[in-house]
Amino acid sequence: MVSKETRVVKIEATLSHIEDRGVGKGKQLQLSDLNIEKWEKNKTPKSIRITTRTKMSADISVGDRVSFLAKLTPPSPPIMPGSFDYARHFYFESIGGLGYAVSDIELLKKNESIIPNLDNIRSKVSGTIKSHVTGPTQGIVVALMTGERAAIDENDWQALRASGLAHIISISGLHVAMVAAPVFFCIRLFLSFFPMIALRWNIKKISAFVALIVCTAYVGFVVPSVPTTRALLMTGVALIAIMLDRSPFSLRLVGASAILILIVSPESIWSASFQMSFAAVAAIIACADWTREFWLRQYRESGWIKKSVLYLAGATLTSLIASIATAPFVWYHFQQMATYSVIGNLLAMPLSGLVIMPMLILSYILMPFGLEGPTLQLMAWGVEQLLNVAKFVQSMPLSLMTGPSVTPLFLYLMACAALMILLFKAHWKWTALPLILCAIFLAVNSRQPEILVSESGELVLVQTGEHTALLSSLRKEKFTAEQWAQHLGIEQVSSFPKEGSFESENGDKVSCDLSLCRIVIGTLKISYGSSYSALHEDCSWADVIIAPKWLDYNFCRQAKVLDLGYLRKSGAISITREGLIRRASDERQKRPWGK
Repeated sequence: MVSKETRVVKIEATLSHIEDRGVGKGKQLQLSDLNIEKWEKNKTPKSIRITTRTKMSADISVGDRVSFLAKLTPPSPPIMPGSFDYARHFYFESIGGLGYAVSDIELLKKNESIIPNLDNIRSKVSGTIKSHVTGPTQGIVVALMTGERAAIDENDWQALRASGLAHIISISGLHVAMVAAPVFFCIRLFLSFFPMIALRWNIKKISAFVALIVCTAYVGFVVPSVPTTRALLMTGVALIAIMLDRSPFSLRLVGASAILILIVSPESIWSASFQMSFAAVAAIIACADWTREFWLRQYRESGWIKKSVLYLAGATLTSLIASIATAPFVWYHFQQMATYSVIGNLLAMPLSGLVIMPMLILSYILMPFGLEGPTLQLMAWGVEQLLNVAKFVQSMPLSLMTGPSVTPLFLYLMACAALMILLFKAHWKWTALPLILCAIFLAVNSRQPEILVSESGELVLVQTGEHTALLSSLRKEKFTAEQWAQHLGIEQVSSFPKEGSFESENGDKVSCDLSLCRIVIGTLKISYGSSYSALHEDCSWADVIIAPKWLDYNFCRQAKVLDLGYLRKSGAISITREGLIRRASDERQKRPWGK
């Protein structure tokens, strides 16, 4: 892993992935087999990810050897203690550094392999899509067909998240199942037309085998990732269960899938996608098992009107169960909840199942013949209607509820309670209730830090109320500020007073002049600024001194000094009114990505 920001270095590498980030945003390159000027081989990352807006020859493709100048930076540490660790994520992706190119990308050697590269095929598919589809739907169609999501507009992402439909865009078990299901039924229907085959062979097993091959090809074609591999494993185990005359809908199947995934990718147990997908699938299968007799009884001798109503009721119940099952995980990881996700999914699923995914399969089939235009345009129409649904749900009052982050214990209690409900029988299921109540109590009474300081020391947040806060700057480190607000459930942010003071209702005070700011939280006194002389004068007054610059080791003996040197080692820090300092690095010590 790159340990610190580098100067401009010359890099020679093999291009392993190219992703277009959209109009005016350049390209994102992943490079491997690196040779960095004056770097030892054992200190060189396995791969890096580079953003470039510089000139790049059109004949450069994946597999080629390229050369360029770039600045490298280490993957970002957590923006606050307990938050998402980007360095950990990139470590398991084998990406040791990020950066940006400062020169043109030059071709050194063309890839001479006769085996076609999947990335180049994806680029051709992406180019074909862009020739037929324009506007905001283009990025989503490309994402669904190639797995490349960098070009999706941020406003569309926000609408999809607020409506609970973001999972439709991420290649997951839903998409793999939607590819498997029509292939399975179409192959079975086609084979049933031939009595010679239908009477002698088990066409159900043949159809499951073909569907498994098609699913594997689909997942292999889209940009490989842990979630897509996990989706293939889950769907693959279900199809293999059909071939072995076992039920594809059982909790044993869910358990077997989880074990296989954790053998292949054990670190994924901590990922939000792993936890949410298994929570949803396990809850849906358990509910289907409990209510199977009811649904069978209702479907017997029912007309098409009743069957339609039952289908609608089943779809609504499925969406409701999945939303409830994933809610604790969504709140823990993202501090938000899509209030009307059931409505959003109920309106969007027919579009996804009847228009978008069938047209995706047909587009793949027709592309080699150059006949994909109508199906791509119909798919784009379906995506446009999906975005309309997302924006309609987003416009509803309180469509996205946000709040402060919760402790890991909340998630552990909710997960244990869910397992007790799934696995225990009869009245024993009620033993999960005390755990749920304890988890809710923890969430309601979770203690939040009063002060946050970024790794650079350039940004300080002081919480002044339940949903209000002051920031040292509204222009610096905007991403960090947005993430802080999300984690703490802050709705209104103001800037530190330039000259003057601000006092909150509970007596906390922030006073600033041209040289520094004084922060008083309860009995804790903090001085923040970059003026050496002003901070030195405050040494006898302050309990804590925060400075976005290097200070001498013996600068102040009376106070705790958090200068740039301290912050770079500790990462972002949080401070409570009792003076308790929590460092982001405390959770990363003795871990390879924390070095």
